[in-house]
Amino acid sequence: MSTSTRRKVVVSGEGVALGEVLDGDREWLGSRDDGAFDVDDDGRRPEHHVQVHRLAVVDLSDGELVGQVNWHPVGHGRTRACGAWNIGMSLLPNARGRGVGARTLRLLAEYLLDTTDLDRIEASTDVTNVAAQRVLAKGGFRAEGVLRGAQLRDGVRHDLVQYALLRSDLEPPAAGSPRAVVASGDGVALAVPVAGERERYVRASVGEFTVDRDDRPQVMGPSHSTLLSVLDEREHTLLGGVSYHAVDYGGTVGCAAWNIGIALLAGERGRGVGSTAQRLLAEYLFATTEVDRVEASTDVDNVAEQKALARAGFTREGVLRGAQLRGGVRRDLVHFGKLRTDQ
Repeated sequence: MSTSTRRKVVVSGEGVALGEVLDGDREWLGSRDDGAFDVDDDGRRPEHHVQVHRLAVVDLSDGELVGQVNWHPVGHGRTRACGAWNIGMSLLPNARGRGVGARTLRLLAEYLLDTTDLDRIEASTDVTNVAAQRVLAKGGFRAEGVLRGAQLRDGVRHDLVQYALLRSDLEPPAAGSPRAVVASGDGVALAVPVAGERERYVRASVGEFTVDRDDRPQVMGPSHSTLLSVLDEREHTLLGGVSYHAVDYGGTVGCAAWNIGIALLAGERGRGVGSTAQRLLAEYLFATTEVDRVEASTDVDNVAEQKALARAGFTREGVLRGAQLRGGVRRDLVHFGKLRTDQ
């Protein structure tokens, strides 16, 4: 449906426009949506009443209506400062998988932050909807946890993954303001990311060793990863990013480990930044947590990262056969570990 000549555009950017919903839009979209994650109909009166706002999503490349977004207020306390916008999005099947979703969610979030005084935008999606989780992450939202049994679908209670974007996530630091550095040394610093940095090093992580896309539900469920920016120690220019998340080998803290990863901007590779950043991250995790093991793995063909881990003090422990799927082929990973007692 092309309605670009009649529709009032509220906000636009990066090839997407959000505009007023015209008569017939919702019915037209509903007849073409697959409804894969629609909740069950329920004739009972809801316990809460909220005003839902809606805008149409238009692909500016052809002026076609491709979906809709909505938002409504939620509260986490008795004052307005504790309020948030909860947003949702529905795209037609032919608009998915080409970046429209991430750009649309980011555009809506920025619009709400620009035009209202609420500081938090949140969204949730089914734990099995891996594609939507990927879209939220690309839009700058961070996973915060799981809402158990929050929705009823096909007569079964389903969990939702909760995501949020804060105003502070998009605000660049004032010129000359200090960075929240957690570790530094040998020309490299690790710091809490500021606006725009996550997106830059997430893009840098896409390359030769990127695993195949897979929209099936994750076996272990969504994991919570913490990201840190890798900076030049003196100039605080961005060099890349590191991440870490917990893995479990027995159900206790004594049997837990931190699994780490790294992505460097293209121009910063091959000069020792990677080994220094990963050494600093391991030292930081040993100093600030009770976990006694830090581990990492990399493709058997990624010789540069294997060398970086060895220089960072990690010990090669073995090969994880067929651990990743890349290019439709099962790939082996070389596994490295570092113990607190190795320091």
